[in-house]
Amino acid sequence: MSDFSAPAQRPVNPRFSSGPCAKIPHYSLDMLSDAPLGRSHRAAVGKAKLAEAITLTRE
Repeated sequence: MSDFSAPAQRPVNPRFSSGPCAKIPHYSLDMLSDAPLGRSHRAAVGKAKLAEAITLTRE
């Protein structure tokens, strides 16, 4: 396997992301502090978030 080196220059867009779209302005990992990452929608926290989304959609 070959070793990878860092790119010679940074992307023009400072919100560049490795995902399919750019990060939103003022993005911070703190925005994910209460996110139940890696949890199933069947877990209690997932069910609560899903119920809240359904309630807000109905309003």
